Amino acid sequence: MDIVNILDTLKQHPAGSFIDLTAFNGANLGACDIHGRSPVWEMHPDTDELFFILEGEFEMTLLDEAQPRTVTAGAGTTFVIPRNVWHKPAAPNGCKFVYFTPGQSLHSDAEDPRGF
Repeated sequence: MDIVNILDTLKQHPAGSFIDLTAFNGANLGACDIHGRSPVWEMHPDTDELFFILEGEFEMTLLDEAQPRTVTAGAGTTFVIPRNVWHKPAAPNGCKFVYFTPGQSLHSDAEDPRGF
């Protein structure tokens, strides 16, 4: 069993790096320290994606309704993005978070990738 200090690990990598922390049920648990907005949408066709916010505030824009909607999560919160939902992360003031994405990831730079 390995014990990983997430905050120390994040300090050892450049901001914006997606870091694999440990293997979990055939996939990797990861962490990231971001500042700004993602330029692309992402979607996971075969699995949900879990987030846990360590520090800062995280914004997620979702394309699961007729119009895009943005939700905000602060430090100490967790949420799940359901499979097949296009989403775009942002942290205008910076954010550290843990994520678990056990399946495939698709990316698109289209304005609305739902027709992708």
